[in-house]
Amino acid sequence: MEIEVARARAYSGGIPRLPGASNMERDPMQSEIVMIGTELLLGQIADTNATFLGQVLAENGINLYQKTTVGDNPERIKRALESALARADLVLTSGGLGPTEDDITRECIAEVFGRRLELRPELVEQLEARFQRIGRPPTGNNLKQAYAPEGAVALENPNGTAPGLLIEDARGIIIAMPGVPRELKPMLKDQVLPFLRKRFNLSGLVHYRVLKVCGVGESAIDSAIGHLIRDSANPTVGLLASPESVRIRIAARAGTKREAEALIDAVAGQVYAALPGLVMGVDDETLEGTVAGLLRERGWRLALAETYTGGMMAQRMSAAGAGSFAGGLVLPPVPCAGVDAAGRGRELAEKARDQFGAECGFASVFLEEEAGQALAVLITPQGVQEWGLRFSSLGEAGQLRAAVTGLERIRRHFLGVSEPEW
Repeated sequence: MEIEVARARAYSGGIPRLPGASNMERDPMQSEIVMIGTELLLGQIADTNATFLGQVLAENGINLYQKTTVGDNPERIKRALESALARADLVLTSGGLGPTEDDITRECIAEVFGRRLELRPELVEQLEARFQRIGRPPTGNNLKQAYAPEGAVALENPNGTAPGLLIEDARGIIIAMPGVPRELKPMLKDQVLPFLRKRFNLSGLVHYRVLKVCGVGESAIDSAIGHLIRDSANPTVGLLASPESVRIRIAARAGTKREAEALIDAVAGQVYAALPGLVMGVDDETLEGTVAGLLRERGWRLALAETYTGGMMAQRMSAAGAGSFAGGLVLPPVPCAGVDAAGRGRELAEKARDQFGAECGFASVFLEEEAGQALAVLITPQGVQEWGLRFSSLGEAGQLRAAVTGLERIRRHFLGVSEPEW
C-alpha cells in the first residue's frame, strides 16, 4: 500500500545532518514513542522496548522528540496519541495489541483516526494457522486480533498472535507494535525499518562512539570540551554522567559506517587532546578491564587490601582480570586516627601482595581526623606510590565511587598520566 509522503518538520537537534543530502535527508523527521501498559507505570516490568526503539531510531537518523508512557485507559491513550501526532511525523507505539479486555490500542487508534474496525479475513487465517502450529485451539477473544482500522496496513507477526498496525492521515503516521520484546524487535527490523527507509529516503546512517572518563566531574569535562559540544553539528558531541564515569558521546551521520568513523576520528582526536590521558576506554571497554590489560602487558598480578571500598575493587577485578588479579582482602573500615596512615597503607599493601604472591599490592585506608579523606598506596616492582583520596560516605554509593577512583589512579599510574589540575 502506497502512503503519501509526510510533511517535513524543522530539525531540533540531537541527530547530526548528512552533508550534501536532500532536504528530506538533511532534516530528519520527528518521531515520538508511546508506551502503553499499566504494568509499566506500576514498575512491574522494565521498559526495555523504549530503550531499544530510541537506539534504533537514532541509528537510522530519526529524531526522537518525546516518549510518553500511559496506562490501559482509553481516554488517556487517545489523548497521548493525538498529542504525539500534533508534534511528530511518526508515532511508534508498543503494547495493547493482545486479546484481553485491557488490550485496547487498536480501538483507540481507530477512534483517533475516525475509522471503524473491520474484520480482516487474512488476519483470521493467520491466527488460525498460528494456533494450529502451536497445537492448541484459539479462544474466542483471540478473534479480536483479526480486527484492524479501515485503511490500516497489518504487519505480520511470525512470533506471536498480535499483528502490528500502520495507519496514516494528514497529521502523520502511527505504527503500533506488540509489547513483547521478542515480537516487537523482529517486526521493527524486518518490516517497519524497511518501510521508513524507503518512505523517508533514509539512505544514511548514524554511528556512535562513546569515550569514557573516570575520576573527573562532568562540569570539569564540560569546561574542557564545552566548545566541541556547543559548536558541533556533524558529528555532535554530548555528555552523560553516571556514578562510575562520564561518557562523551560522539555521533556522526554519513552515507557509510567508514565515512562516519572518519568524522568521529577527527572530533575524538580533539577530545583526547583536551583531556590528555584521561579517556580510560571506548564504547564497551571497562575500567577494570583496562587495568587488567595494563597488568598483563607488564606480566604483573595485583593483590588488594580494601577497607572503605567494601570489596568492590576485588569484585570488579575478579570479573575482568583473568591472569592479572591475584586476590583481595576485605577489612573493616577502622580509621587511622593517631596512626601513621602511610605506614598502615604500605603495611596492608605488602600483606596483600605477600599473601597472594602478587607483584603489585594496593591498599586503601581512611582517616578519621580528616573526615571524607582517605589514603591509597600502590606497591609495584618499580616502587611505592601514594595518593590522597576523597569519599562522600561509607555507604554503597560512596564505596562505588571510591572503588572506581582507586582503579582509575592505578590506571593513570601505569600510563604515567599526571593528575588533572581541576
